[in-house]
Amino acid sequence: MIRKLLLAGIFLMSAGLFLSSCIVSPRHHRAVVVVGPPVEYGYQPLLYDGYVVYYSDAGIPFYWNGGVRLWVPGSYRDRYISHYRSHRSSYRSWHKNRGHHYRNRHYRKSRRHRDSPRVRHRKDDRREKDRRRKKKKKKKKKKKKRERRRGLRTAD
Repeated sequence: MIRKLLLAGIFLMSAGLFLSSCIVSPRHHRAVVVVGPPVEYGYQPLLYDGYVVYYSDAGIPFYWNGGVRLWVPGSYRDRYISHYRSHRSSYRSWHKNRGHHYRNRHYRKSRRHRDSPRVRHRKDDRREKDRRRKKKKKKKKKKKKRERRRGLRTAD
């Protein structure tokens, strides 16, 4: 009896989940290109929010922003820690020779990647409409001038 009630409850819960029409759709992010520091001493550093990521002696990632050491949030650390573990020796030589050079650098995202579509904003639409109106006005003025000239020629 308990087994039947348990199975019925599980069935109802699973049916409720499937019939609740909750749809999770993946987010499509625009392609963003961020070019960071070049490969030096066999190591190319990773970036976090446009800043070069450094590692403490224990391998915990951090970055410098305005002379202040900021730790990479815990939700992002796994990627950086695995990168550090696989490139530890080249990171150490890079940090020793060139790490200080990138301490105050911030790499910005490029405005638009070639493959991403251009988003038109309302301002652009208004400007386009204004351009069309101006062209129409110019055409009308030219047409009136031509008509006036023709009228003057026939009157002579």
